Amino acid sequence: MRTTTLVLAAFLLTGGTALAQERYDVSAGYRFMRSEGVSYPAGWYFDATAHLNTLLSVVGEVGAAYKSDSIDVGTFSQSVDARVHTFMGGVKARAVTMDEDVIAFGQALFGVANQKLTTTSGSTKLSRSTTDPALSLSVGVDVNDFPVGLRFQIGWVRAFEEGEGSNVFHFSVGARFGF
Repeated sequence: MRTTTLVLAAFLLTGGTALAQERYDVSAGYRFMRSEGVSYPAGWYFDATAHLNTLLSVVGEVGAAYKSDSIDVGTFSQSVDARVHTFMGGVKARAVTMDEDVIAFGQALFGVANQKLTTTSGSTKLSRSTTDPALSLSVGVDVNDFPVGLRFQIGWVRAFEEGEGSNVFHFSVGARFGF
């Protein structure tokens, strides 16, 4: 039992070859968001990660999601555009699975969420924008068995708006490059 524990501890500290070779990675791709019953089908993200060791990393991330809608009734026309942008940074914990080309991770990021809502009716345009502190908790997996790695991630963002906050759930899929 003691030998098994030592071997497992040594593996976790060295992290296997996939983790030991990379110092940095970047990832970019598609993001779908849902907040308070509203889906934001158009979105993107970009993140950059510096690996401190085989288990811990520092990550910075920017992302956005968009939704547009309009209504036309006779001569009346109204459109609504909603945009959410996040700017965050924090820590990531990584773990090698049974296959060293598959790396599971969890991350906690802190930053701000900027939400902008614009409505246009005829020549009248109204716009409201807020920037609030935000917390993001997410889990995911990197699959590195291809010429370009893949990242799959799901998460929760809490925007701490004045008076009350909003909950945002997101799913991201993107390309990952390690170096």
